[in-house]
Amino acid sequence: MVLTEDFTMSRTDEVHRITENVYKNIMEQFNPCLRNFIAMGKNYEKALSSVTFAAKGYFDALVRMGELASESQGSKDLGDVLFQMAEVHRQIQMQLEEMLKCFHNELLSELEKKVELDARYLTAALKKYQVEHKSKGESLEKCQGELKKLRRKSQGSKNPAKYGEKELQYVETISSKQSELDSFIAEGYKTALSEERRRYCFLVDRQCAVAKNSSAYHGKGKDLLTQKIPVWQQACSDPNKLPDRAMLLAQQMSSGSGTLLSSPLHSSKGNLVISDPIPGAQPLPVPPELAAFMGHQGRLMGPDGMSLVNGTTGVHGDDYWSEGGVSQGRPPSPQNQTQTQSQPQRQVSDVYSNTLPVRRPQPAKNKTTVGETRTLPRSSSMAAGLEKNGRSRVQAIFSHAAGDNSTLLSFTEGDIITLLVPEARDGWHYGENEKNKMRGWFPFSYTRVLPDSDSEKLRVNDRSLEVYLRPSIMDDRSAPLYY
Repeated sequence: MVLTEDFTMSRTDEVHRITENVYKNIMEQFNPCLRNFIAMGKNYEKALSSVTFAAKGYFDALVRMGELASESQGSKDLGDVLFQMAEVHRQIQMQLEEMLKCFHNELLSELEKKVELDARYLTAALKKYQVEHKSKGESLEKCQGELKKLRRKSQGSKNPAKYGEKELQYVETISSKQSELDSFIAEGYKTALSEERRRYCFLVDRQCAVAKNSSAYHGKGKDLLTQKIPVWQQACSDPNKLPDRAMLLAQQMSSGSGTLLSSPLHSSKGNLVISDPIPGAQPLPVPPELAAFMGHQGRLMGPDGMSLVNGTTGVHGDDYWSEGGVSQGRPPSPQNQTQTQSQPQRQVSDVYSNTLPVRRPQPAKNKTTVGETRTLPRSSSMAAGLEKNGRSRVQAIFSHAAGDNSTLLSFTEGDIITLLVPEARDGWHYGENEKNKMRGWFPFSYTRVLPDSDSEKLRVNDRSLEVYLRPSIMDDRSAPLYY
């Protein structure tokens, strides 16, 4: 009987200690770790927010690249692809932002509220358990003490039988109180474990909500990218494939004798071709405004029966401009053909460096006009309205001397220049001086736009020949501008 009671007391005390330790572990280990987890979660959220901000700038730049490609004549379809990429990633980014909101609202905020309330709740729960356990334990100990006193009296009494019934009542009371204490401890043990498990379950449940949202984010990204990536790869699979519109224009130029022949450059100012102002550079193609008339030489015939488009004369090519401008045209001489064929092959670095017009230093002169002594304090913005409004004539506000560079155009202040290409290249434009009919490159900022009407005529060489171009040709950036 005594051994059984000792074993029962030993087991009860052990479970009681476990119960108290469960409450203490929640307060002293779980809650501090949870606070650290919340702090790390906030750092993670902050880092993802920074990524979101950086991603916005990244995809804005991608959209800008798409806009540039859309304005191109050979890569318009790739511009559409870049727009699609930016849109797809924007949708993925929106899903990421939704995941961040879920992460904040359903995990961090909920845990933060729980951990603040939990400290007070657990302290009160543990205190309540300890108070009730102490009360029940003291009541049991009191009954056990009374039983011991009664037994001592019965042992020293001459009539111990009269204490037998009372002793039996004490034993039953002690047994009842012991059972009540054991039940209380067992219930407290289960409650403590339930409190602990409830907290871990809540943490796992919140993490599941975040994981579910994360799965939707990755799933949507996978679906969008799986659908679009093959199309994007197909679009860039052949870099040499040009759009149909560009190929059609190239065919029209070829069939309409619109291709400029590469002939040796001459030093005379009267036989300039539209080419880069560096010897050895490739001649420029015909401007798109005149390319539309290629193949219709009947409407663009000069007085000598030759087509007049951008410095070429149909089959006569560059010699149209030689020795007298538009007075006569003759086929290239065999000597010129031999010089063209025997021209030495240029280095790759020469071709790369000759893509833009370059001014050569002006030779020193003893006599300079007032216009030539002026510096160039003005920006090309003074003539920027030309390209936007589609006008085709400018007036010189400074003098410009070509020097010994045959590809540059000389003019004096007040000269009127007709532009022969649609847009300037890095501040240089190509045109014809109406005073002396010479052609060449000139600094665009040396001129100002003439205040002509939107339906300004584009005069090409012969004064008797006027080709009317609609303003939309110049204004429409989507029109093919190959030059």
